[in-house]
Amino acid sequence: IKPWGVIFVNLLKLIAVPLVFASLIKGVASLSDISKLSRIGGKTIVFYLVSTVIAVTIGLFLVNSVQPGNTFSEEKRMELKEKYASKAGVKIVAASNVKEDGPLQFVVDIVPSNFLSSASDNSNMLQVIFFAILFGISMIILPKEKTIYVKGFFDGVNDIILQIVDIIMLMAPYGVFALLGGLVVDFGGSTELFIALGMYSITVIIGLLIMILVMYPLLLRIFTKFKYVDFFK
Repeated sequence: IKPWGVIFVNLLKLIAVPLVFASLIKGVASLSDISKLSRIGGKTIVFYLVSTVIAVTIGLFLVNSVQPGNTFSEEKRMELKEKYASKAGVKIVAASNVKEDGPLQFVVDIVPSNFLSSASDNSNMLQVIFFAILFGISMIILPKEKTIYVKGFFDGVNDIILQIVDIIMLMAPYGVFALLGGLVVDFGGSTELFIALGMYSITVIIGLLIMILVMYPLLLRIFTKFKYVDFFK
């Protein structure tokens, strides 16, 4: 069971970079006026940052209130800490390094020194996005006759990648089943795992419902005249 779960996860990772790269280039290149990109881009970035801060705040509040991990017994917690100590240590060191960096370090990190190297690592997605936007802007600036074939190429690539996504999604029920099956085996069929996953799922769903039923209607009411029912549909 476990190898099929790993294959499913790898397939999802496989399409991440080409999907983002092709769709962004297609989207940016479809704008005829670069000034439109500037206006849309600025508003999008601000909205993205504000909505992200709101979502993270809601998530932190809920997870600290519900604390789904507390459903594990003390023995199981110690066992998990020992099992994943090395992985946790790596993340702690990485977090410490980020804390020591300057406030503009994230801007430096966005700009890739080698695009092929960035594209080979899904953790460098922001660098891929930066290059894709830069690529698309350059296509807008150049005369259409010079980029017509390149635009057609990426339009085709985007459609192909979306078709691959459809194919992979057909495997989703089996892939998720395999992932959960492997997890259950690793935990020896412990009921604590199902309780913790259930509490975690409920926490996530509550957070999503708050965003969908409270935050989005509020944002629509403040910034637009768009009816929430139409937006939701």
